[in-house]
Amino acid sequence: MAVAGKRSYLDTPGYLAFLAVVAFWAAASSGSPLHVRVLAGITAALAAGHLAMTLVRRRRDRRTASGGG
Repeated sequence: MAVAGKRSYLDTPGYLAFLAVVAFWAAASSGSPLHVRVLAGITAALAAGHLAMTLVRRRRDRRTASGGG
């Protein structure tokens, strides 16, 4: 019995937003070493970009499914 329709929570927009917020928070923390802040900033930027792409893709898929566009 395959579980093809079930997605991981890691693919949800909520998790991506959470990841971006936590990474931005770590990047802004003055108590972290410089290399941690730089890597957290990169992670935050990538998470925010992936979130934006996911939301655009979902909107486009909904529009296509509804017959408009």
